[in-house]
Amino acid sequence: MSDTTPFPLIDADTERLLFALARRERLARDTNDWDGLQAAYWPGSRVRVTWFDGTIEEFVDGSRASVKPGRVHGFHSIDPVRAEQHGDRALVESRGQVLLRPIVEGVECDLVSWCRFVSGFERRDGEWRMAFFDNIYVKDTVIPTLGVFPEIDRERLDGSRVAYRWLSYTNARRGIPVSQDLPGDDREDLVAAFWADCRAWMQG
Repeated sequence: MSDTTPFPLIDADTERLLFALARRERLARDTNDWDGLQAAYWPGSRVRVTWFDGTIEEFVDGSRASVKPGRVHGFHSIDPVRAEQHGDRALVESRGQVLLRPIVEGVECDLVSWCRFVSGFERRDGEWRMAFFDNIYVKDTVIPTLGVFPEIDRERLDGSRVAYRWLSYTNARRGIPVSQDLPGDDREDLVAAFWADCRAWMQG
């Protein structure tokens, strides 16, 4: 599913179903529907985002723990755009955004991360569920909500990958290390390796 790879045909009904499931999974995450979120995946499925890499069960627990009363929570926009299928496995790529409102060095900001969400689906006994969720990061930005830009640690910021610079910065400030080897449009080698792994998984 690189930008130059032709896609095998997938029937329209299956594509619509998988697109709907991809959207529903992100909605469950944003609305704190933890049962719905876990039900979107097969047990033991992998989820990888900047702040987490582990099983869906661990992701649900971590996401639930991150919800604090009175705090603005994260939100995802998601627009599934293409899919391919091989037997009982399929890949869906979506354009999307991660929309956050962190406190950056004491200043309330909006953080927007542009991503290409990648959802791996597996069909078992006629039912499709997600087997993994991952991202290709494109770029991100921080905008102060009141027009006063925070005093940032420039050395720390400049040491982060361009594709997810602000996600790395804000997570580090929370004590959460972020891998600098995640797939991102600033590293074509990592993106190529990521798609190779995805296709190898899809073809079993």
